[in-house]
Amino acid sequence: MSEIHDTVMLSPWREEWAHEFHLEKQCIIGAMLANDHSAWVYHVGSTSVEGMVAKPIIDILVCPDEDTPLLDVAADLEQIGYENLGECGRPGRYFLVSGDKPNETFYVHLCYKDHKVAQDQLLFQQIERSNKVVASNYAELKLRLAETFPEDRNMYRMLKGLYIESILDVWRSSNDQGIER
Repeated sequence: MSEIHDTVMLSPWREEWAHEFHLEKQCIIGAMLANDHSAWVYHVGSTSVEGMVAKPIIDILVCPDEDTPLLDVAADLEQIGYENLGECGRPGRYFLVSGDKPNETFYVHLCYKDHKVAQDQLLFQQIERSNKVVASNYAELKLRLAETFPEDRNMYRMLKGLYIESILDVWRSSNDQGIER
């Protein structure tokens, strides 16, 4: 793996990320259609949130139809250059990587739409886009963590994950109690 996968490099948000996602989405869909597979394909993660500081890596959530085996879709993606790194500690979600340069690297999270990874990614994205305080606090946290742990990607990921989980827990708790958000 290259430096982009091992270190924490943050960039200001770039409008081009949306364009790069759309191009890659077309490649993903084309590879799947060649094998009679279909899926929902979403741009997720910080590169999908306008104004958010982000690692220059585009995260993509691929959610195939329930009757399509995940490993079949992983094989489709491997045909276009993705490397399947397996479940990486999240049963039912496969993690695939393509590229090793800033703004030319893609991470695919492959799981069904009802999987916790998919639900959490889509919900946190919705919260970030609609709540400027959450988005601002998250950006500040990411910058502090990148400064503190530039060579420790695992610590960076773990600590920002705790923030994300706390926001999701509060949102879900307030939703369960009917509190207006």
